[in-house]
Amino acid sequence: MPNTTKNQFVAGLISNEVLRYAERNPLGAEAAAIKKCSILEIRYDLFENESEWSTLSQRALDLSPKALRLGTIRLEKDGGAFKNERAAERMPLFVGKALDWIDLERGVFSGTENLDTKIICSWHLFDRVPSEQELNKFAEECLDLKAHGCKVAAMAHSKNEADALYDFTKKYEKYFELFSAFAMGEQGKESRLRSLREGANLIYGSIKGALAPGQLSIDEIFECLTSKNQ
Repeated sequence: MPNTTKNQFVAGLISNEVLRYAERNPLGAEAAAIKKCSILEIRYDLFENESEWSTLSQRALDLSPKALRLGTIRLEKDGGAFKNERAAERMPLFVGKALDWIDLERGVFSGTENLDTKIICSWHLFDRVPSEQELNKFAEECLDLKAHGCKVAAMAHSKNEADALYDFTKKYEKYFELFSAFAMGEQGKESRLRSLREGANLIYGSIKGALAPGQLSIDEIFECLTSKNQ
């Protein structure tokens, strides 16, 4: 059934560095940016000490009690820091983390029956933008798996390559509670914001330094969104 909720969500990335800066200085830039976010994406793979993973969700909540918490363990091949050979270990690591959402890469849905959280299925391509047929196939996979969210991040080598993502957004955004489809790299930078005008309702931003090609900071996102609403 199509989703008619159109609330927009700004997700800020919580890394080891960001969390420690914010906790040490509650009045600093990092803490202020965190408070602006409606979603905090806890990138567990960026916390090398796995013994502290069980505390991260609560620590994020303490910094921004109203924000939703999204847990992600990104593999190296998908732009993260978690070892590729440990891919099969990820699902059990999400259990008991008190998260509102978890991000699962395409093809990693076995074992989700033990998770009491909403799922956003993501697909990262660091070399190209997929074709219309490929995008449609991915969305249908997400629907078949009953994922609550859908995310595509693909590398653009020219600005018009993002057009396929806009068409994809218009076709499928209504079927997901969270939807994000944008192009990475300098050529895709403007697509991160334009995707919201095309129907997406989720945008990702950095709190302390971009971790993805062309990623905007939380402050840049809010400055753009504010100026467009004036």
